[in-house]
Amino acid sequence: MKRPTLIISLALVAGLAGSYVAPGRAAADPSLSPAVSLSNRPLASTARVYQCPMHPWIKSDHPGKCTICGMTLVAVGNSATSPDGMVTLGAGQVTTIGVATTAVIRQTLTRTLRVTGQIDDDDTRHRILAARIPGRVERLFVNVVGAEVTEGAPLVTIYSPDMLTAQRVYVERFKAGEGAFPAADRAAARERLLELGLTEPEIKALETTLQPAAIVTVRAPMSGTVVSKSVYEGQYVQVSDRLFEIGDFSSMWFLFDAYAQDIPWLRVGQTVEVTTSAVPGEAMSAPIAFIDPNFNEMSRTTKVRVVISNPHFGSAGEHHRLPHRVIAEGRVRIDTPAVLTVPRSGVLDTGTGPVAYVDQGGGTFEPRKLRLGRRGDDLVEVLDGLKEGEKVVTHGALLIDAQAQLTFHEAPLPVETNPPPAAAAR
Repeated sequence: MKRPTLIISLALVAGLAGSYVAPGRAAADPSLSPAVSLSNRPLASTARVYQCPMHPWIKSDHPGKCTICGMTLVAVGNSATSPDGMVTLGAGQVTTIGVATTAVIRQTLTRTLRVTGQIDDDDTRHRILAARIPGRVERLFVNVVGAEVTEGAPLVTIYSPDMLTAQRVYVERFKAGEGAFPAADRAAARERLLELGLTEPEIKALETTLQPAAIVTVRAPMSGTVVSKSVYEGQYVQVSDRLFEIGDFSSMWFLFDAYAQDIPWLRVGQTVEVTTSAVPGEAMSAPIAFIDPNFNEMSRTTKVRVVISNPHFGSAGEHHRLPHRVIAEGRVRIDTPAVLTVPRSGVLDTGTGPVAYVDQGGGTFEPRKLRLGRRGDDLVEVLDGLKEGEKVVTHGALLIDAQAQLTFHEAPLPVETNPPPAAAAR
C-alpha cells in the first residue's frame, strides 16, 4: 500500500514542476505564460481604448474594425468628461474625428419653401345655374363641357306651363291699368316673373307685345367656361335641378397646404413661383393673396391662395394657358433681416432639447442648450444659448456627444483583446 501512494505523490510533484516557468524566461517568451481566460484577464487602467463611432459598446485595446459595421475603431482612451459636461479630447482624437467649427454670426436667414397644390378657378367667379321653374328642356345651345360663353348668351330653353300662367296674370293686370288692380297685386305679378327667371328686358318686351309665352330662356350670368353640364334635350327638370356650372378662367387660384411651422415664413404679398407640367419650361410669378387662419383638424394644415393671371393662347385664342384643376408646384423664397444664426449641422436634438458644442480651445468642448427660432435652408436662428463670435462644432458633434454620454453615464467596460498565440493554441 505504501508503494502506490509514493508513485502518485511523485507524479503530482513532477506536474507542478513542469508547469513552473522562471519569471525572467516568461517575460522573454510570452508563449510560456500560462493560459488566461479572456473574460477574467485584468486590464491595465492606463491602456488606450478604441471603440466604434456607430456602435460605442464595441471596444478594444488595440486598433481594428467594428465587428458589426466594419468601421475603423476610434481611440477614445484619452478623452474625459467633467461633471459639468465639458468634453476634453486628445489632439489625435480631434484629428481622427475630423472636428470642424463655425463661428456664430449675424446674417440673413434664407428659407426656400417648396409646396404642391392645385390650380382651381376663382370661387368668387364661379356660378351654378339651377332650374327656377319645372318644365321640359326644349333646346340646348351649349352641348359640350369646356365651351366658352359670354354674359347674356342663351344656354337652354325650357317649356313651362307655370311660366305661361304667370305671364298671363301679369299681362291681364298690366292691360287693366292701375285702377283695376291694386298696385301691390301688379308688383306681385311682376315679382313672380322675375322669380321664375324672366329678365328685365324680357318683361319690357312682354309689356310691348302683350303675348304670353311658355318658353323660358336660361342665359349665362357671366362670361366664362362651362365646367359641367347636367341636362339633355327632352329632359324634364324640377325646381332647383342643376343645369350648368360656369367658371371664369381668366384668373386662376393656386391653392396649397401650409403646415404650422411654415406660417412664420409666409405673409400676404410674398411672390410665389408656380410651375406645372401642363405649361412646361415656364415659371409664373404671383403674390400670395390670402392665408386661411383656420387649420384643418385632420391634416393640421391651412390653405394658402395665390392668384395667377390666365390669358388665352393659341392662334385663335380659344384656350386658356392654365387648365382647370391641374397639379402644380410652388416655390417661395424668403429672406429675413440679419439674425444670430448657427449652421443646422451644429445643432443636435438630444431628446431633451437642442444642444450645440462650443469649442473652448485645447480640445475642450462645452455643451450648450439652445432656444431656437426659425429654421432656414442651411442656418437656424438662435434666440438663446450662444453668443456672437463663439465657435460651434459643425462636424463631429455627434461623435463628441456620444463620447460625452458614454464617459459620463456609463461605467468603464472591460476591453476585449486577442489572447497570445501560444495561449490560444493551448
